[in-house]
Amino acid sequence: MGDDDRRVGPARPFYERVNHERIRRGWTQLKLAEQSGVDRATIHRMRSAKPQPDTVFALAETLGIDRDEALRLAGLVPGGAGGALPALAEDPEVDELLAKLPARRRAILERFRDSERERVRRLREQAEAEAAEAGRRFKELVRIEIEESE
Repeated sequence: MGDDDRRVGPARPFYERVNHERIRRGWTQLKLAEQSGVDRATIHRMRSAKPQPDTVFALAETLGIDRDEALRLAGLVPGGAGGALPALAEDPEVDELLAKLPARRRAILERFRDSERERVRRLREQAEAEAAEAGRRFKELVRIEIEESE
C-alpha cells in the first residue's frame, strides 16, 4: 500500500466518484486523462491532496458530474461528500443554543459564523471565476486545434 493510500485527502470522495464514472464507461486511466486533459498523476494525487478548481471542472465536464456536486466532493466548498451548502446554513437549533449563551459570548460566535459565511462566499466566487477562465482557455485551445487541422 502506497503512502497516499493511508492518507485520505479532502478530495478522496471526488477521486472515488471519478474512478466510478471512469470504470462505468470502461475507460482506462489513460483514456480519462486524454478525454479530460488532466494528467494521470494529477488525478491520482486527488486521493491525498485537494485539486485546483479547473481540474475538478475538467473531470466533472468529461464525466457528466454536476459542478456543484464535484466541488463539494473535492472538498472545495463546505458540505463534504454531497452535504448541504453552505455548511453554516440557517439552523434553528443553533439559534436556540446561541440564545442560551451570555450576550457577549453569543456575539463572538455570531461574528465567527458571519466571517465563515463570508469566507465560503469568497471561495465560491473564486471557484466560479476559475471555472470561467478554464472555459475560456479550453475554448481557445479548441480554436487553435481547429486552425491547425485546416
